[in-house]
Amino acid sequence: MSGVNEQDPRALVMQHREFQKRAELLQQQMTMVKMSAEDCTKALSTIEELFNVKEGTEMMFPIGSGSFVYANIARVDNIVIDLGAGISVERPLSDAKEIMAHRKERLEKAFENMSASLSKISQQMQAIEAFIAKHQQAQGQAQVPR
Repeated sequence: MSGVNEQDPRALVMQHREFQKRAELLQQQMTMVKMSAEDCTKALSTIEELFNVKEGTEMMFPIGSGSFVYANIARVDNIVIDLGAGISVERPLSDAKEIMAHRKERLEKAFENMSASLSKISQQMQAIEAFIAKHQQAQGQAQVPR
């Protein structure tokens, strides 16, 4: 971190707190992105299975909270997929698979970018911590009579 040596230790403490808040927020966002990517993985797995299912097949589908319902598959040629902003469309399985794979790829890239940002913030925090520790040590040695 350049410029650390010229800054007031109190300002650095405030900057460290701000970095800490940003790091916590980033970690929360990363958790959400990771959960969304895992949802995409589950959806892709289900879509893959649907390629092998015949119409009229009975299957169990999740309804939430670890609960399932038995359902007969009426059609396997199309599925309804969420595009975002409350918009859903009916698409062939292959298109839905491509859409979901692309979504998962974007989420994984966003996670990587967030991880890199978190790493930079961590480095900046460590630089501030090292400077403050050095400053406190120098202050302590200046006060010790010889």
